[in-house]
Amino acid sequence: MARTHLAITVELVSGGQHAALWPRPGRIMIASRSATFEQFAEAVDDAFGRWDRSHLHEFTLADGTSISPAKRRDGDEPEGSLDGSKARLGRLRCGDQFAYVFDLGDM
Repeated sequence: MARTHLAITVELVSGGQHAALWPRPGRIMIASRSATFEQFAEAVDDAFGRWDRSHLHEFTLADGTSISPAKRRDGDEPEGSLDGSKARLGRLRCGDQFAYVFDLGDM
């Protein structure tokens, strides 16, 4: 039977002013393979109490694939990046690691 959900461990590795966090605060999140990376980013915001939703973000997968919002604040589309509102979590495989960076300033 195909697994329709993923258990994704999310750990914060740095905080304000890029200070390293130890121990790392984390959550184990359950997500549908059909969910988009944009939806997952919103769920991470909710899980860690980020209320402002004004930051930019980017996922970088182990193979180097970049996934970010389709448009940045300046209206430019990120070159070479997949649209997070369309890319689905189903592209992840068991054991895959990836980075999620937010608060990228003006990107």
